[in-house]
Amino acid sequence: MSQNSETLTPFQENELKWLRQQVNQLQDNKYKTTKDANLERNLWTARGELNVFVKNLRKAGKKI
Repeated sequence: MSQNSETLTPFQENELKWLRQQVNQLQDNKYKTTKDANLERNLWTARGELNVFVKNLRKAGKKI
């Protein structure tokens, strides 16, 4: 069975979901706690990873 090149593979779907959850969780924690340099850095890193992943999927012709 050939998969449409525009659709995400199950691995890509799971990776995208996990990355989004990481960003959401860190954002929630950021606004619940006081200033925390580690939290800020982790959020910045998670956002960057998500952006790179999405950018590469779109570059590969995936519809997100």
